[in-house]
Formats: sequence, structure tokens, C-alpha cells
Amino acid sequence: MNNKQLIRFLKLNLLVMSLITSNICMAQKDLSVDGTLFGRPFSTQVDNDFAATMITNRKDSNVVKLFATYRNTELNDDLLKEITKNYSLNVATLFMVERLYEQERNRQLQDFYLSYIDTLSPFGLDQKLSFLQDFYIVFVPAFNYESNMGNFWEQRELLDSAKIPNEIIKTQQWGLVEENAELIAQKLQEISEQHRNLIVISVSKGGLETALAWEKIQHPDVLKAVKAWINVSGILNGSPAADYWSISKKKIWLKFGLFFSGKWKVPLTQLLNDLSYKRRKQEAKTLVMPQNIYTVNFITAKLRQEKDHASIAIPSDGYSPFLDELVPSGDVVIEMNADHTFQGVNLNVRMFALLQYVVNQLYNIPLNE
Repeated sequence: MNNKQLIRFLKLNLLVMSLITSNICMAQKDLSVDGTLFGRPFSTQVDNDFAATMITNRKDSNVVKLFATYRNTELNDDLLKEITKNYSLNVATLFMVERLYEQERNRQLQDFYLSYIDTLSPFGLDQKLSFLQDFYIVFVPAFNYESNMGNFWEQRELLDSAKIPNEIIKTQQWGLVEENAELIAQKLQEISEQHRNLIVISVSKGGLETALAWEKIQHPDVLKAVKAWINVSGILNGSPAADYWSISKKKIWLKFGLFFSGKWKVPLTQLLNDLSYKRRKQEAKTLVMPQNIYTVNFITAKLRQEKDHASIAIPSDGYSPFLDELVPSGDVVIEMNADHTFQGVNLNVRMFALLQYVVNQLYNIPLNE
């Protein structure tokens, strides 16, 4: 292979891998806007003028009318789909964010989170983690976690520096959901025999696997040992992208990319079916979450995200519709202007703030202390 052929090969490989890890987006209008969100200054880009007005003038008559029209309507996928169709993706996203923030527990968590991370420096955090000394932190990683931020490497290093006991459950990074759920359930049982105060933190595909693991745990004492679960962008209902890439003409690109990345043995068809949104969405209706585990849903919401080919016409982070990432019984905190992979976000600071809030809740500590 000569140099020109090598360059062409590398460019093609990069293109294919980008198709695997991201969605092809349709160009559309971008508007920069400065306003307020959650009662705080907020700058972003949005996809139309009405979305901009929702940020700059919440009391605008048309904005007030939008919220009044759907005041008594359940916040669900159908509603967001309707608002997306009538307005835009960003309008629907902002509507969702505001409705979630209206709920008292979510507002309490969101306000604490934003105020707390403003006061935190990314340096010296390990010297402030003594509030976790009675807990054992368990991480459940993401898909292909050895190659991305889903391995919690920096967060585990921070906890190690503070001598806070923790471990990551080493799931099969290309494994099927049910198999990993069995592994998680078994590992949690083993950990609970030695530790009685567990906080579980899962991310992305690991969130779905953790949700299924709760039902696979046979001993009630194991669930009693788990005091809290932080569900970070969990694709609890699978991903529309899996259904999109399951189409034969599109799947060939994935196979091509996997072949040239040295992963030709990956069971692609099984994985796509395993993460199918159509399948998981139905199965999630019968999923029972343990009531004793205090749950926090930590999601991202990046505005100006164009509607992509791999997603349904509903606000999403590119991998899953926002509402499908929420455990219904859990509180919700939102990181704005970030995507599913949390690129550009200091996760050590975010994790510190969330863990502090969780411990405060578990010990009934007033938030101003």
C-alpha cells in the first residue's frame, strides 16, 4: 500500500467510525442567545426564534400560552413529539426542562447542583471527600468503556486519592445487556457481603444493565445495602440509533468499520437487536424499580442539536430520547450545553456535587449546611 492509498484508507476509516459513534445531522439555522434558565444567566445556541424567546423572555405572551396549553397534559414522549412538530426540537427540549424543573424535588436538586459546582475548584477535591467515608462507591461502565469516558477512570482515581473505597464492575464492554445485568447482580451480591452502604453510579448502556440487574438480585439484603443509584444518561429504553443501523443497507457500514477497527468478531446483529428502542421501550413498561434505593437521574440537554437521521422526531441527546433516560421514581438534574458523552465537562466536580447531595438526602442533612 503506497502513501496515497494509506491516506485514502485512513480517511475512509475515520469516516466510517464517525458514523458509528455519532449521527449524521441535517444543517439548520443557529441563533446565539443570552437569557436565563433555572433562574440563572444562560447562554446557548438554539434552532429558531421562539426557542430564543423562551430563554430571553419567559413572560412573553406566546411562551405563556405554550405552557398554559399543555399545563394539565402529562409530560411524555407523545407531548414532546407534538411540540417538536408544531415548533422545533429546541422548543420541545426547553419545555421539557422547564416542566421538570417545576417539580419541587427536581428544583431543589438542580438549584443545589448549580450553586455547588460554582463554588468547587477541580483542584483539591480529594481533601473534601470525607463525607463519603461510610460508603462504598460502585461504578457500572458504558458500552466500549475501555475506549471512552464511560470507564470513570478520573473519578475512581479521585476517590482512590481520598481513600474512599470503590470499584468498577468490569462488564463485557461489547456484551449483551442481559448477560451484563446478570454479572452486575452477582457482583453486587458479593460486594454487599462486605459493605452495607453502597452508592451505585452507572452510565449510558450501563444504566439499562443496572436497571435489569435489580430484578435479577435474589436476596433482599443486597438491595437493602444499596442506598442510592446515580443514573447518568442511562439508555433505559435502548436507542433509536440501534433500530436505524439495523437496516441492511446501513448495517454494512458498521460491519465495514468494525472490520477495519479489528472488531470483526463483534456480534453486531445481536447487539443492535439487544439495544433496539422498539423492543426495550415495550419491555420497560413491566420493569419494576426497587423503592428503597434513592435515585438521581443525571442527564444532558444540548440545544441546537439538529434532528438526525438515526433518531425519532423528539428531543434526545443523540442516543436516547431524554424522557427515556429517566427512572420514574428518581429526582432529575440536568447538565445543559453538554452531549451524551459529557465532552468538555469536568465530571469530577459534577460527581462531587451529586454525591454530596445524595449523602445529604440519605442523612436528612439540610442543604444549607
